Amino acid sequence: MSRRFELDWLRVLLFALLVPHHVAVGFVDWGVDIYRFTNNQLAGDGMTLFIYWSHSWRLPSLFLIAGIGTWYLARRASGWRFMARRLGRLLGPAIFGTFMLNVFGGFAIAQMTGTAPGFPVFWWGWLTDPAPRQIQHLWFLFNLAIYTVLCWPVLALGARVPRPGSWLVLCMALSVVAVVMWKPHAPALTGNNYQFAFYLCFFLSGYFIGARGADLLEATGAWAWWLLALAVILFLAKAGLLTAVLLEDIETGQALAAGGWRPLGLEPPFSALFSVIEAATAWVWCLAALGLAVRYLAWPSATLAQLNRAVFPVYVLHFPVTLIGLALVAQISLPWLVEFLGLLVFVYVASWALWRLFDRLGPAVVLVGGKPVR
Repeated sequence: MSRRFELDWLRVLLFALLVPHHVAVGFVDWGVDIYRFTNNQLAGDGMTLFIYWSHSWRLPSLFLIAGIGTWYLARRASGWRFMARRLGRLLGPAIFGTFMLNVFGGFAIAQMTGTAPGFPVFWWGWLTDPAPRQIQHLWFLFNLAIYTVLCWPVLALGARVPRPGSWLVLCMALSVVAVVMWKPHAPALTGNNYQFAFYLCFFLSGYFIGARGADLLEATGAWAWWLLALAVILFLAKAGLLTAVLLEDIETGQALAAGGWRPLGLEPPFSALFSVIEAATAWVWCLAALGLAVRYLAWPSATLAQLNRAVFPVYVLHFPVTLIGLALVAQISLPWLVEFLGLLVFVYVASWALWRLFDRLGPAVVLVGGKPVR
């Protein structure tokens, strides 16, 4: 399977979508449950729908793309050296970002909630009292590292994977089972609980898509618009079911969306159907995105080469920048759309500038996921 430029473009676009998604959380009232503060100007239900839509398929697609990329790497070599390089590439930036970059976003939160001591004291506490909050967005890298280790026996097969299409169908079925069976028992937000198994299925599916070859990608391209239409229908069905439950009882609806309704003694109506639609929605949006990329993005570009170098570092850097930006924007009073768009520009530009700064430091760029220029 030769290099597929449409997969590179799709990877770049999916990571780029992280910025409006994470910025948007600061413009909805329930964002306080995640960031511990929100903007002084809120956007309303339309922004909530955007967040819900993007969250329903963006992360599954990223794990799917990561699985396809892992196929490319593992088909050449999958021994100890491969594993060491791969884990180093994932865990190095994850650890550096957790303790040396995310502290700035954490300090912005502490400032907004009135709990911040001086920065040196705060940083020392950040380093000596590790907690899940320090990981922030970098849980994605930790999950990828764990998935790579768990799937090593499969990766070791390289190009000798037997009947990859059958294994792909099995992974798709297991992803549905993961949501239906485990979501009722615990909520998930950052790749934990039921999402851990759910995203693992997408990662492994991506590997099998790579092993299946170009014919599967070409099939998604041929059916791209039909897949997109079905994806829209499924998302509307999912959003409609959730809205109906929320209107009946907010607590039950929130539990249905997040998971973990059984320990709360709740029993949302149509919960099994909702879980099946949730998994199906993620899959069809992923396949539609693949298909549209195959149809319209299968071309090389000098810009793409530059974006490919930047996408991993910008991902590592963007979230602390987002939290700092949200804290600054909350100090002014402009229409929310002006603040939102301005903050998007700020996060993209600042994250890119920080990457370029690290890029000039030579080997140090690996700390944020970059590769030194040879």
